[in-house]
Formats: sequence, structure tokens, C-alpha cells
Amino acid sequence: MIKEKYIKNEREITINVVQTEIKSVRKKDITKTGLRIYDNGYIGIAGAVGKVDEAVLEKRAIENLKLQIPYPYEPSSNHVEKVDYREETFSDEELVKEVEELLRILRSEFPDFIFSNNISIQEMDTRLFNDKGLDLAHKDRIIIVELVIKEKSSINVFDAFAVFADREYSREKTLEIIRETLTAYKNQVKLPTEGKLPVVFMADDQLPLKKVIEELNGYKVGTGASLFKDTMGEKKFNEGFTLYQSAEKEDITGYEFFDAEGVVNKNHKYALIENGRIISPYTDKKTANQFSLPLTGSASAEYDKVPSLASRYFKVASSNKTLKELLNGKLAVAVLIASGGDFTAEGVFGTPVQLAFLTDGEKLIGKLPELTISGELYSMFGDDFIGRSEDKAFLGQKALAFNLDVKYI
Repeated sequence: MIKEKYIKNEREITINVVQTEIKSVRKKDITKTGLRIYDNGYIGIAGAVGKVDEAVLEKRAIENLKLQIPYPYEPSSNHVEKVDYREETFSDEELVKEVEELLRILRSEFPDFIFSNNISIQEMDTRLFNDKGLDLAHKDRIIIVELVIKEKSSINVFDAFAVFADREYSREKTLEIIRETLTAYKNQVKLPTEGKLPVVFMADDQLPLKKVIEELNGYKVGTGASLFKDTMGEKKFNEGFTLYQSAEKEDITGYEFFDAEGVVNKNHKYALIENGRIISPYTDKKTANQFSLPLTGSASAEYDKVPSLASRYFKVASSNKTLKELLNGKLAVAVLIASGGDFTAEGVFGTPVQLAFLTDGEKLIGKLPELTISGELYSMFGDDFIGRSEDKAFLGQKALAFNLDVKYI
């Protein structure tokens, strides 16, 4: 019998902004504890929120072994690793004062716009340990500014947004993002031409990666339902395209460096596609065992649930060039809001773009009319793949660039 504890503490202060004023302040401090008992190929789990009596939890978990939930996999063992990525940031009181000052500046500089939504500090503290020598701990704290922007004269629900997320807050960087967005927003421009053009997404935008991630699901590959079922190990994409499942320190994602089964990848990342070659789907222990696939540490679980397969954070490897260098003198369409698009089952991509800007790779030039963009999976990540920028040239974010078909709506 093996005993394992999974403890997650989430602390958060969120300031709700309405009409460029602080509407409310909400605080959260929740600890969730799960206790797992492994015995004879079965798992018993019990969980609680807040203060817990471990003896009571253990008794319940042992009792739940009678449910005979199968878990015929060896629990993770003999790995001790602890990280603390937190940086100094505001106290709760200081955050409120900073938000008040930020909003005062926005009201003064942009009287024709309304700012709403949330500004928060989110802190996570997760630990997973058992009596087989496993002891993993991950701490992180992130300040997130997510402001929805509406032009006062507009009939739209919102017209733009601005996001700043980092472990250390910078008022100036936040204002730079908003100023660049709204300066370009007020400058109406046209496409250089319709047809195939460089198109830029924020590197954390999962829309262009959506189909690749779906098809890399280990269960989908194992059951033969994936487009990639017969191409494992084959080079199907651009030499410059590498896709990681990543929990590196630079990735501010809210994911721990270990998964819910205690699997830790070397250097906290795992290449699923490397230099265009499809290496592996993402898997948990069940999927890897069932289909004889590599184990990539892709298990997720609530504190009181059995771990199961789920996608984590995926990152395209840097092309080691600035966005301007990647564009090589060309102007590009920078996509900020694209809602209503998707990939077909065969991999054809299309989406309307409600808000896009023209960029030279260093700054936004002006606002474009509403557009449609389209492409095809193997082309997007093949000959039409431009790369991922090394610099944060798209409103404080790194950028992912493709050549896509662009048309006015």
C-alpha cells in the first residue's frame, strides 16, 4: 500500500474594473488536499477543502479502494525537486492603490474610451509527495492585467483589449501596451494587398495551434482517430517548427513543472514535434501504457479525482530572430481578436478577424478593416511557417507568424 498527498493552495486578489473605476475587490485563499492510496492495482482517493484531518482522509481513501478503480501503474518515486518562481510584488493594499493610479492615468489620457474587466495577483503553491521518495513542490505568483477596451461612441460590446502578465509588475509597460493599441486603433489603414500575406498571432494564442494539439492527443493517436496516426517519426512540417510541452520558468502559464501523476520531464519540457518531425503525442501513464507510447507527463486531476489525460501548455520553439527579422521587410497582419473560426476535420483553417492591425514587426501602424484569414494545417506549419519571434514585439508578447490568405469581409 502506497500513500500519496496532493495539496494545492490558490491565493488570489482580484480587482474588478467597471467604467474605468474600481467596482469591487475580491480575495480568495483556498487549500485543497487529496490523499491517494495505491494498492494491488487500484486507487482510492479522498479529498477535502481547508483544514484536514489526515487520519480521517486516509481512512476514507482506504475505504474507497473498495470501489475498485483500476490504476495498474507504478506511482512516481525517488524524485525530490522544489521550485519557487515568485518575485516580490504588491501587498493587497498596494495593489489597490496602484490600480487606482493606473485608472486615473487612463481616464486622463483616453477620455474617449472605457476600460473594464480584472486586474489580479494569482499565487499558486502545489505539492505532491508520497512514501516512495517522491516530493515535488512548485510555487509561483503572477500579476495579470486584463482590460477590455470600449470606444465610447461604439455600438460594440468591446472594441479591443490589453493584457500584461508577468511575475513583476510594470506600470510603464502596461501603459505602453495600451498606448500602442489605441494609437494604432485610431489610425485606419488598408491591406498592402489581398491574398497571401504574413499574419502574426501572439505566441500564447492557441488558435493557430489548436488542430496540431488536438491531433497530438495520445488517446486519439492510439485509437487511430488522429491525422497523425500513421506519421509518428516522420518529417511533415517545416524544419524550423518545433513544438514543446513546456513548464519552463519563462513560461508564465499556471502549470506546475510536474503533472498530476508526479511525472517530471528533463528540463521541464518535452518535444512533441522537433525540426518538423512528429516525435510523440502527449500522454499520461494510462495512455502510454495502453498504446505503447512514450510517457510525456500530461496527466491532470482535481485534488480528489483520478489523474487523466489532458493537454498542458504548448510552446513553439523560438526562431532566434526578432519579429522584424522574421518579416524581412514585409508588413504583416497582427491578429488581436479572431472569434468564430476553426479547423475542419481535414485541417483546413479559417476565421473571421474582428480586430487586426498592420505591423512592421516593431510597432503597430494602424487598424485594419474586418478580415478573413485562411490556410491549411500542413502548409501553415510547412512552407508557410515563418517562425516565432525572440523579442516581445507584439504588444509586449512574443509572436507567431505564418503566411496565410487574407481577404476583406
